[in-house]
Amino acid sequence: MSRAGRRWRYYAGNDSERQGAVVELARTDARSGGAGGAGLFNVVSVVILVVGVVVIGIAAALLARTLAAAQSIDKKAQTIAANAGKINTATDPVIELNRTSQLASSILASAKPLQGLLDTIDATARDIAGIANSINKTAGTINSTAGTINDTAGRIKDSAGGINNEVGSIGRTTQRIGSPR
Repeated sequence: MSRAGRRWRYYAGNDSERQGAVVELARTDARSGGAGGAGLFNVVSVVILVVGVVVIGIAAALLARTLAAAQSIDKKAQTIAANAGKINTATDPVIELNRTSQLASSILASAKPLQGLLDTIDATARDIAGIANSINKTAGTINSTAGTINDTAGRIKDSAGGINNEVGSIGRTTQRIGSPR
């Protein structure tokens, strides 16, 4: 590298002015016709440009994928929102079932004190059933006895009828005997 292609600037100022001078030196050196400086600058520039284009392409591809996923999610969300009303309507019976369950629990709680009374009523009904069974047996015995009495009364009636016939026959015989002939 020759000193002819370089421009040197000297600054007596502060640090930021000196840094500007270094940048100026690098720019003028890269543009000069020195040994390979311009070629290296151009290669680095192209590499940076290619890397930038690739990065932008990757970013664009990722953005496109993200946009496609977002659109898919949006469609699914719209479908879910449309079906949510149907699901809400379909869950109304579940709410009614919960209310019915609460009512049944309330009825059960109200009926629990009645269990003691029901036990007493059940015991009384069993006692009544025992007494009714005993009465039924007694009525069967009475019915049997009444049948026997009825049979006996029928025989007495038959005997009385026979006696009556005999008395009538005796009465006719006495009449014949007592009447003069």
